[in-house]
Amino acid sequence: MGAIEAPFPSSAWFVELVARATADPAELEHLGIADLRFGVEVLLPDGAEEFFGLVLDGFDINVVGPTTAESFGSDVVVSGPLAAWQDMVDWIEEHGPADSAHSLNGLTIAGIPLVARSDDAMGSDKFYRFMGTIQAVFDAAGAPAPAAARA
Repeated sequence: MGAIEAPFPSSAWFVELVARATADPAELEHLGIADLRFGVEVLLPDGAEEFFGLVLDGFDINVVGPTTAESFGSDVVVSGPLAAWQDMVDWIEEHGPADSAHSLNGLTIAGIPLVARSDDAMGSDKFYRFMGTIQAVFDAAGAPAPAAARA
């Protein structure tokens, strides 16, 4: 597997993630369209936080950030310590698509170590409705870099 060279979390990491996830449109299109503003909140060991957004709009995916939860306007935010996020990312980069112990669903289901939060029931519903697409995007961290990025 080809790890993303940019460090997680960073704009460059998320941009490369989306490039990998969208390199073969059919990979995501079979999951159907998505309409979700997905916030990624990474709690750093020093108490600071990094926040990035993924906008899933139909078959398009865009990265926003670094930004803040307030300015991004998430439907749902998944929040947790850097170590938990890094463990998920490292596992996917090394092994490919997440297993249940390294998936967003598995890591948020009990609220430990990651927490999924939403201001309303619709945002929470969208998180679970589009879980397959969100996970497919993160699973792309384990995919080879697109040919254009390697050139």
